[in-house]
Amino acid sequence: MSTPNHAIQLYRRCLRSIKLIRDYNQRATFFEYTRDGFRRRRHLHPDSREAHIAYQDALEQVKSMEYYQDIQATKLMEEKNKLPPNYFSKDTTSTDTSSIQTTPISGKTQVVQWLLSQLPHMCKEDASEYAAKLHDLGFDSVAFIEEELIEDDLSFMKTAHRRVLMRQLSEIRAEKDSE
Repeated sequence: MSTPNHAIQLYRRCLRSIKLIRDYNQRATFFEYTRDGFRRRRHLHPDSREAHIAYQDALEQVKSMEYYQDIQATKLMEEKNKLPPNYFSKDTTSTDTSSIQTTPISGKTQVVQWLLSQLPHMCKEDASEYAAKLHDLGFDSVAFIEEELIEDDLSFMKTAHRRVLMRQLSEIRAEKDSE
């Protein structure tokens, strides 16, 4: 089970990860969400099942955020031509990959992160609820959502969230069409 020290270490890890978010609004949203989440759960007994579940959930979320930030950093380095052109090639004969540890991200987690990136002021609870409903409707990946989602599929969303998301999807689709 998690101890209070583990929870504090995880909170600090979350804050360090949040500091790396480039967009001010997203950074502020994630900071508020993290602070409130830890405050709401501070009364839980460290050995309780609820504390363990909350700890595991927070750990999964911070790993996902760190993974996303690693991808963004790699893209930035690639854009600045700091990586060789064949950096992402499939040839791994000369590369030792035994020390690389990957954490799979569930489809729902990816959808939650995508929703929060499209609607940075939306609370995490709404994003989780929306992701679950989208998953129930069969939209279990970001790529599928970006290609196939229509406004009628979003009847469960709050009106403002639905409008902003549809506008964002229109822009994403327009960008893909222009490529």
